[in-house]
Amino acid sequence: MRFTRTAIMDTILLIMLELRKKYKSGSALEILQEAILSGDVPEGIILTQNELALSLGISRMPVREALIALEYQGLIERLPSQHVKVVRIDEEFIRSIFSDMGLIEIETLKSFTNEKIIMLSKCDTQADFHAAITKNIKSPFRRRMLETLTGIYLSFVLANSGNLEKINEVFRDLRASLRCDFEVIRAGYAVYDEVLASELIQIRKGKILHAQS
Repeated sequence: MRFTRTAIMDTILLIMLELRKKYKSGSALEILQEAILSGDVPEGIILTQNELALSLGISRMPVREALIALEYQGLIERLPSQHVKVVRIDEEFIRSIFSDMGLIEIETLKSFTNEKIIMLSKCDTQADFHAAITKNIKSPFRRRMLETLTGIYLSFVLANSGNLEKINEVFRDLRASLRCDFEVIRAGYAVYDEVLASELIQIRKGKILHAQS
């Protein structure tokens, strides 16, 4: 069955009206980030600036800025004629996100002095831990990439997980591994990244099933 653009627009309006009720505060970017990561906005759906501005009840400028950021963050892809499409966030995509995060951090740790490693191993929170690594990245592009991976994807997991005890446990193991050689550090990251990826997969499944029930 083929749907007309009017029917698709009606669907988008309904989705966005629900989002406005659910996310009563926050910028257009924050609302769309949360909605895409949680699965409230279906993958593959095609949107325009005008439709989003209308459905969110805001001007086009903040929507345009949000779409630029979302494209950089890997959540949408740009199409011709000011259209954008929500990317497919499948298990492969999710695992690659946290694998990339680990690879960037491991590479950065190679330049750390023993004093920096000791200070890093004492970071109590995951936010402080990743921020300490990020600020030591020399390449602006890689630094921005890690900021995106930790600030968007990791933050979403930590804010929505019902399994924080497990995540904190592997985080403690990761910090402990910093005092060992890089093979142990890589093993620590492999476990940490897999737990985060598995948790995001479960969060999305849970939210999508809840929305369908």
